[in-house]
Amino acid sequence: MRLRFESFGCALNRGQARELEELAAGTGHSIGAGAADADLVVIVTCTVVQATENRMLARLKALRERGKRVLVAGCMASAQAGIVRKACPGATLMPPHDYARFPALLHELGGRPAGGGKREAPAVAVADVPVADGCNGHCTFCITRLARGTPVSRPVDEIAARVEKLVGRGCLEVRLAAQDIGLYGQDLGTDLPGLLARLCALEGDFRLRAGMMNPESLLPMMGRLMDSFNHPKVFKFLHVPVQSGDDGVLGRMGRGHPAADFEKAAGRFRREFPQGVLATDLIAGFPGEDERAFDRTLELVKRTGPDIINIKAYSPRPGTPAFRMRDAPARAVVQRRIARLQALRRRISLENNSRLVGTVQQLLVTEKARKGGVMGRTDGYFPVIIDGGAPIGGRLAVEIIGARAGFLVGRGLASVEIQH
Repeated sequence: MRLRFESFGCALNRGQARELEELAAGTGHSIGAGAADADLVVIVTCTVVQATENRMLARLKALRERGKRVLVAGCMASAQAGIVRKACPGATLMPPHDYARFPALLHELGGRPAGGGKREAPAVAVADVPVADGCNGHCTFCITRLARGTPVSRPVDEIAARVEKLVGRGCLEVRLAAQDIGLYGQDLGTDLPGLLARLCALEGDFRLRAGMMNPESLLPMMGRLMDSFNHPKVFKFLHVPVQSGDDGVLGRMGRGHPAADFEKAAGRFRREFPQGVLATDLIAGFPGEDERAFDRTLELVKRTGPDIINIKAYSPRPGTPAFRMRDAPARAVVQRRIARLQALRRRISLENNSRLVGTVQQLLVTEKARKGGVMGRTDGYFPVIIDGGAPIGGRLAVEIIGARAGFLVGRGLASVEIQH
């Protein structure tokens, strides 16, 4: 059977889609077909906000109108099965907890291997590796936790085998993914620092990036996690969503932490890794967010200066507690707030990046840049664009010669050998 995979949304979705591709290839099916030629289109869906849901539904309707066979995986298959069936009545649904059945499901759908025995999915330089699924948070706005359920961690040995396989095929950067990676291992008697220690002991020239974690899962283990980040195979990258700088709004969101907890985590990370990348997420326009509450968000961002700020407008999701809240700001107000946050984000990014101009950084080259040259990451995960023909997978000493909002500009000095 010729399969086409389309993945939308978070790193966990991308990682799981990749593993589904490999399951199909391992049983002899052909992957990578165009939509017109595919016998089956596998859509790994995301429904975190209404705009994303609309894109998914439009895609499903288009495939239905073209008479394509569709298998819908991901969050919509779990949390919004009725909507999926309305958009594409003939689709087969496969919620995340059913992914192990994928090869059998292909057989049930009448799919036969394309011939030639087992195949290999194409190698990648950067790979997302799922380490856990589910969340025990109580965010009132989140539909993903309804789709994914409570946390279930992947065994350490299984993750290590997955990373080892990817690295053996040339993967340079492994991004560990979960809804809240700070919860990893609580159901297995281990934790994220323990997982990182095991993965850092693997042979090969690669880097690890830990995924998103909430303040309440991060703070109890922060000392041990910062110790883990000292290993040369771990990028100095911390992603902690705060969503709002106002404790009243955070309470209505059901976040389980005050804004001060984010500030505490951000401050410690900055002290330990002043050239590391701090990322966060913000929601503008949540019900109950007045001007004073929004101003507190602006002030928190100014004080902590995250290098990456993911900004979204609040999107009501059916089935969540927040869906019944009626005091959300007007759309025009929300758009003005988003514009202010975006301007602040650009200013902070440029200021933070400018501090690295004139320094020499060790760079892992991972991909071609969109406008020429290549792109690599510093030890602290800052993206650097350099001209010239440095090979993908190469390690270079670079002088930072320029800063932009969002990236740095570097000049290669020499190839270097990095000791692990």
